[in-house]
Amino acid sequence: MMDAALALGTTEVELRRLALDFAHLRAHDAKAEAQLMTSIGVVGQQHPVLVVVHADGRHIVIDGYRRVRALRQLGRDTVVVLVLGASEADGLAYCHRLTTGRRRSTLEEGWLVRELCEGIGRTLAQVGMSLGRSTSWVSRRLGLATALPAELESAVRAGLVSPHGAMRSLLPLARANKGHAQQIVAALGRERLTTRQLGALWVAYRAGDAEQRARIAEQPMLLLRAKESLAGAPTEIAVTRDVNAATRALGRAHTSLMAARSLDPDVGTLPAIRRAIERARDAALALSKQEM
Repeated sequence: MMDAALALGTTEVELRRLALDFAHLRAHDAKAEAQLMTSIGVVGQQHPVLVVVHADGRHIVIDGYRRVRALRQLGRDTVVVLVLGASEADGLAYCHRLTTGRRRSTLEEGWLVRELCEGIGRTLAQVGMSLGRSTSWVSRRLGLATALPAELESAVRAGLVSPHGAMRSLLPLARANKGHAQQIVAALGRERLTTRQLGALWVAYRAGDAEQRARIAEQPMLLLRAKESLAGAPTEIAVTRDVNAATRALGRAHTSLMAARSLDPDVGTLPAIRRAIERARDAALALSKQEM
């Protein structure tokens, strides 16, 4: 139920007048946003975007960033907003206390606490009081938000990694080896991973030795594709198939290198080819160790 003391009234404003100062406090969800855009396209905007009006006249969005993005993608010019008679900090805290709307993940709660503490300048006790939470709860959420490296946080915010998956798998991996966690996220690029896939990476990384962990950090998708391949076939058949495929690939590479050397005897000294050969040698050595 909306607090009448906070709600100043509903109005329609131009989308270009909205200030998206707090968009970084929520993670993207491509599937949910596509569904929302479809809904708005069919039945229109059903719920107002909550804003506070700054002294300079800007309408700062407090809640409803998905609605704003959906309306923009649909090419709309205006948005229905509900103006809150509160400061930005009080508006953010109030929206967190609302029982309606999309629930924040634990990590998003951490982002909110960090914004209220570090961005706006409130103490832990003040934030706890405004959110209706204990100081220890606020402290724990702040700790989670600051523990995740910036690269991993960006991946969560962009929707490439789920907040739940980040907390369950990427955070402990980062605590074990921050550099490897950053390397994994960089290697994933724009690839979206499920919580299950992130869990598989963490389990394999935790069980591996130093060499295996380094390979997982360098090529995380290689491990995941291998696991998915094994899941679809009996282990003996799948492993035999993959080893045979690697053998054939190495044979083709050898033939190609010999043909190239007939034209240029020094081709094997080229940096790119040398690095590729070294990676192939390391992979073959690692595979041979598994049979011992």
